Amino acid sequence: KVSEIKSDFINFPLHTKTYRGPILPTNNLGYVNGNDGNRDVLMPKPKDVFRINCLGASTTQYYLSYKDHIYSYPLELEKILKEKNNLNLEVNNCGTGGYTSSDLLVRFLLQIIDTSPDVLVIYHGYNDISSYLTSDFKSDYSHSRKNLGETYFKYYLGSLMPYIPINFINCLQNKWFSQNSRYSLVDSISKGQFKIDNKIEEGLRSYERNIQHIITVCKSYNIEVILSTYCFFLHEKAKDVEIHKVYENIINKENLVIKKLAAKNNLKLVDAYNLIPKNNNNFVDTVHFTHNGMKLLAKHISEQIKI
Repeated sequence: KVSEIKSDFINFPLHTKTYRGPILPTNNLGYVNGNDGNRDVLMPKPKDVFRINCLGASTTQYYLSYKDHIYSYPLELEKILKEKNNLNLEVNNCGTGGYTSSDLLVRFLLQIIDTSPDVLVIYHGYNDISSYLTSDFKSDYSHSRKNLGETYFKYYLGSLMPYIPINFINCLQNKWFSQNSRYSLVDSISKGQFKIDNKIEEGLRSYERNIQHIITVCKSYNIEVILSTYCFFLHEKAKDVEIHKVYENIINKENLVIKKLAAKNNLKLVDAYNLIPKNNNNFVDTVHFTHNGMKLLAKHISEQIKI
């Protein structure tokens, strides 16, 4: 059941007045995890627990509430696996909105590895692209990211401003002094000159390197890695928008990298891009899932987990 505290409806491009984003607390690792958000990941791991960690960005992290029930793909994966296995298992949400593969690598090495997962599921794409397309590329993404501290004062000033129910005024306030980190945080930590026609080869090599490093460390710790291709739905409202077409093309290239890494490292691969039908029933925008899409992703991943 959804927490008593609810946010307003999220007006996704393909679904308005359908889904809410529940306001949930975080756990001991700073992730939103479990039905209530604050389910801790115990360390050291209890000996009788089979632990699966889902690594990714917003498509892993985000929760939807729909008809008084709460959904995320890790929650759905846990439900499926518990129905199939009479074991003490847990599926943990280790997703953070806005993260690139470099962010995932650092967080994995400094934190997630300490949770001793038995399986690591990686579903990640899309967020690195803005760094690929930012001029003067650097493989650590320092050319396209800055510290939130440089712009935090805008959030502070925005918090002092009263809400005025006039769209024009709200637009100006959020442009200069953001009041909602859900929609503006990535912009606040981005820098550099974004060019839609920049070459992406160096970026893709960095993306491949980052995922490979995670795989290599997992192998040394006997952690099974399951990779998945990334879904992109060029829906009716996006199909004629140039930036969406560019992103779709690059995601196809990222998916080739994922397939290459799976073959190179002899890993299980979930080809979600081709397995999940591209329609409004499964997507709320070009990349994020409806509750039905979450269930499908969880189903296909569950088929690759043998306990």
